[in-house]
Amino acid sequence: MTTKAEFDLHILAWQRVRELTNAELLCFIRSKNTQVRDLIIREFHVRPSREVLEIALSLVNEKKAVARAAGYLILGQLGSPDRPFRNDSIPAIMKGIESEKLPSVRCAIAYAIGHLAPPKIFHEQIIVGFLRYLDTKNRSLQEAVAFAVAGLSPSDRLNQLIEVLLADGDQDIREWVEIGLEASKHRE
Repeated sequence: MTTKAEFDLHILAWQRVRELTNAELLCFIRSKNTQVRDLIIREFHVRPSREVLEIALSLVNEKKAVARAAGYLILGQLGSPDRPFRNDSIPAIMKGIESEKLPSVRCAIAYAIGHLAPPKIFHEQIIVGFLRYLDTKNRSLQEAVAFAVAGLSPSDRLNQLIEVLLADGDQDIREWVEIGLEASKHRE
């Protein structure tokens, strides 16, 4: 539970972050503090520019996992709600589905897909990648993939993915899948 003081501090930090340049924000993207990184990523989301797209694309190619994860998260919501760089983001995300091995970065990719809702032509490849992700039985990754259901269109292959997600009987995963399916219906 967040205290009033923590909430006030977050608001003050958020107001200051809004005043920073992209280059200044980038200095904090690799912070060990998750709250700082999340605040910076959220600020990049609302700066729909070619410069921010290039920053995110460079981040997904870095060696540090924390930078790659941040890059994918930025790509997933860059320019929310319209996401004007959706088509520019897809190739990097698709490459990440094939090449990323670390669960934390795979989670970021799944969340990006849930937010971005890639064109249907990519859904088969995405689902095959997600099925491979789920071989690890990583709870955080299961939750992220369940969230990503919202970015995918109903299909037999999606049903296969959902069956794998629901196999453990986890109620939280079930709820994320249900929310995702409802969201995907409204997008169609």
